[in-house]
Amino acid sequence: MNGGGSAAPGWGNGRCTAVQLAREGAKVVIVDINGAAAQETAALIAQDGGSAFVIEADATSEADMNSMVATTLSRFGRVDILAQIVGIGGRKNIFDETEEEWDRVMAVNVKSVFLSARAALRPMIEQRWGRIITASSIVGLRYVGKGVSMSYGASKAAVAMLTRQMALDFARDGITCNCVVIGMIDSPMTQLAFGEHAAKFGAMRDRASPTGKQGTGWDTAHLIAFLASEEAQYINGAEIPVDGGFSVKVPDVYSDGGS
Repeated sequence: MNGGGSAAPGWGNGRCTAVQLAREGAKVVIVDINGAAAQETAALIAQDGGSAFVIEADATSEADMNSMVATTLSRFGRVDILAQIVGIGGRKNIFDETEEEWDRVMAVNVKSVFLSARAALRPMIEQRWGRIITASSIVGLRYVGKGVSMSYGASKAAVAMLTRQMALDFARDGITCNCVVIGMIDSPMTQLAFGEHAAKFGAMRDRASPTGKQGTGWDTAHLIAFLASEEAQYINGAEIPVDGGFSVKVPDVYSDGGS
């Protein structure tokens, strides 16, 4: 899986997913540009009695993604599941975000899915079985406020469309492709993004959630593990939110600032 480390100490979407897949019996290949963070995840899996192998790689590099799949095939003989949980964001408006920053977000969030999926699809087609799960965001579905850069929203919308097209192109090859649409998750990445204001913004995000509380990386991980299973064989091309209902919520125009 791509993005199996963590942006900072703690349990993010990628780390939780790697551990959950291992708990359900998968032999997990943890791929991350931060090798030390990936090794931490592998150690957690080993403590659970699971099996994990680490590859340090750049998800925006075609050579690295091809090598990731080749190494996995060499070690295990198959590539059954590709969970693509790589992503970066930003909070700059259209005037402040540079061209280089835009390109970087698009490369990490969209190009990485294209490259990793293309590499994994070849053996999946040959074995006529595969599960590809990508990670989009509710900001790729709807406007949530000025605090999110346009590059992030646009990139996550692109991931969802890319997933839909793959789902239909390879449906008759025994492969399903689904997109997990992640909402407000209390994760190391969001805490890092908000910095010294993490507690303040965390409380705001709790209030904004229909459930009164942000989700965790485990909420994301449980859905991904299901989509990777045999039981999900007829779920294909879906975009499934993990957001407590936020993406179907509209503002309450009759309240005084309440949710």
